[in-house]
Amino acid sequence: MRIGDFCFTPEAGSLVSSDGRRIDLRPQAMDVLRLLAEAEGAVVSKDEILSAVWPDIATGEESLYQCISDIRRALDDAQRTILRTVPRKGYHLALPGARPVPGPRPPTPEPIRFAQSADARLAWTAIGQGTPILKAPSWISNIESEATSLIFGPFYARLAERARIVYFDQRGSSHSSRRVTDWSVDAMVDDMARIADTAGLDRFFLFGPSQGGAFALAFAARFPERVLGIIARGAFATGWKVHGDEVQRRRYEVSKAMISAGWNEPNPEYRRFFTGLLIPDAPPEMAREMDAIQARAVEADVQLANVELQSSLDVHHLLDAVTCPVLLLHSSGDLAVPAERAVELASALPSCELRLLDGNNHIPVPGTAGFEQFMDAIDDFLDRHGSVARIP
Repeated sequence: MRIGDFCFTPEAGSLVSSDGRRIDLRPQAMDVLRLLAEAEGAVVSKDEILSAVWPDIATGEESLYQCISDIRRALDDAQRTILRTVPRKGYHLALPGARPVPGPRPPTPEPIRFAQSADARLAWTAIGQGTPILKAPSWISNIESEATSLIFGPFYARLAERARIVYFDQRGSSHSSRRVTDWSVDAMVDDMARIADTAGLDRFFLFGPSQGGAFALAFAARFPERVLGIIARGAFATGWKVHGDEVQRRRYEVSKAMISAGWNEPNPEYRRFFTGLLIPDAPPEMAREMDAIQARAVEADVQLANVELQSSLDVHHLLDAVTCPVLLLHSSGDLAVPAERAVELASALPSCELRLLDGNNHIPVPGTAGFEQFMDAIDDFLDRHGSVARIP
């Protein structure tokens, strides 16, 4: 049986590459691959796989995600063109001669538009239809290419099947005003409110990546009547200047030196320091893309302002006012923001659930177990809390 460029013999559990190399897989991963191969291209649900591969063991979905990740790595399938996820249904193999499994057409972002805040022109767009979600600002933003990028594209594609995601370039970055002086949390919340009003959002969910998690919490504290829930990824409520983490203080000093020395240079070597913190487990092509996205998103002076903002950030005093449900998603080995920051944040919120993801990536990388856990947790949260949303 051909699977991509590999030959698989289900009976013998043998996977051989086109150059004759035998590919080793853990027994459970081999069982998952065998089950998918025997389905001959049909979709196999997660429940079917769990009951077949772990019939007498009470195991969580994390074991399945790890097997899927191992199989994709063995098949050199970082783009998930061979072992495909069918959102909210299961998995299937794209086999020669198999009947294609219909999937959603790739989502197309709406045209880029602009909104005017008190002191900045903000570029925004939206993608998908359904439950309204506003993405809080973050410095890695280039709305012109985010939805089609290797790193962020799969996130938008999957979420856009059930939601309308409104997102914008943070002040100082990409297509928004590059020259601004106000980097306060209040300014970020003002920008979010302006975008929500311009996009016609009434009540909606917030997605807060990294520092955007703090902005989302501050928005919910100021406008509780507008927020249905918060999904935060890699979030933190206080920067190192507040909590005093010595490791983060040293990293702050290195970050400033790296930015000042070479952020604006064509050679990406200086930006790779940040890429290594954000997506250490990513394949080379994604790492190169992250280098390029960072260069397009911000110049050195703005990135220095971002680093200062992150270091002095403090929304801890606002947390008691956040009454909506909150989902915190954080990689257990996050190199950029230690998982202990998420634990501290979760313990301070009135209505919060924390899910730790496998891996070391601050940004969940498509094709990894952590990414599958990330997306499934979002689906589950929206399934439980999204029914009260008013769909525009």
